Amino acid sequence: MLKFNPTTPVRFFAKKADYVPGVGHDAEWNDAGLLYCEWRGTYGGRATAAQALGVNDAATIRTFYHPDICEKLRSVQVVAIRNDDRLGIKNGIPDKSNPNVYELWGGVDNMLEANQFMEFRVRRYEGK
Repeated sequence: MLKFNPTTPVRFFAKKADYVPGVGHDAEWNDAGLLYCEWRGTYGGRATAAQALGVNDAATIRTFYHPDICEKLRSVQVVAIRNDDRLGIKNGIPDKSNPNVYELWGGVDNMLEANQFMEFRVRRYEGK
């Protein structure tokens, strides 16, 4: 049994992008759900390695397995908003100046393929 302390509420938003004929590319961010997570900041050797890659703020998240959120993390752009900060989305898009808005950095691990827990790393959202 995995032991972790899921005390941080994290709300996920997934980007849905469509091409509309005659209009062009259209994208919107949709609420993908809320999970309580264990949020571990990056420090020591991991922080140094991340900074070498240009990442100044990163964290590792452990949480309960949620099939819809896991699939979105694997297939579309997703932002994770720490502490369910309602100011993380402004005018329908993630606020890159908000210190609680993060994006996936790497892949998501369905731990032991048991569909019980997942783990992934995030970095501060810089906008796109």
